[in-house]
Amino acid sequence: MIKLLEIEQLLKKVIFRLDFLGEIKLSQQTVDHFKRDLSEYFPEFGEQDKIFVEVLVNEAQKTTKEKRFKSFSFKNDETNNSITLEPYAIILEVKEYITYEDFKEVVQKINRILEGENSSAKISRIGLRYINQIIINEGNPLEWTGLIKDSLISSLNFVQEKNQLSRLMGIIELNRSDYLIRFQYGWFNSEYPNPIAKKEFLLDYDCYSENETDISAIIGQIDMFHSAIKDLFNKSILDGLNDIMDG
Repeated sequence: MIKLLEIEQLLKKVIFRLDFLGEIKLSQQTVDHFKRDLSEYFPEFGEQDKIFVEVLVNEAQKTTKEKRFKSFSFKNDETNNSITLEPYAIILEVKEYITYEDFKEVVQKINRILEGENSSAKISRIGLRYINQIIINEGNPLEWTGLIKDSLISSLNFVQEKNQLSRLMGIIELNRSDYLIRFQYGWFNSEYPNPIAKKEFLLDYDCYSENETDISAIIGQIDMFHSAIKDLFNKSILDGLNDIMDG
């Protein structure tokens, strides 16, 4: 039996991203609001100038259009969690994740601030991604029987020269009525392109919608995405891994 202490890590990163339909207004008041309301989670602040380059192509010619804008970052150097705020998108990256409710609380704060000055803004894309890297410090790196669903590891049977294998990944894409899912899984190999030597397995779930939506609909969307990801994760693992996680 593999002990819990031999699991090095599981959830590597959670990413929440909003892409705006067009450019939203980022006044000094909005930036100050972010700093004030999120300082408990993201005490470090920075900003930098960036250039957005748009390439326009038609039958006669190709033209480029540049637009300068400011990018604001809110970070926590202890947890490596961060928010990047720009006129075209906002990205929340969480590397030290506790519970979904804690994560959702931060998203709700972001949502309230955005609604305060950009209530009429539209979202062109919303995404929630959970990247799980299961790393076990002992055992055959290719042996995941009893831990991962057999249908996700069966492609290994195709490989005869297993000692030469440097990566083996699969992708499943689902088109649901309101959103899309891109699920990547397999032996990602942190030492690629060297042959696989470490016992590592990736379960990467990316849930997103490219339907135009209002800012007010964000929370309902991520609740739906989280539920779908949780369901897929539970279908991906077996009791052996559940037992490890439960201690």
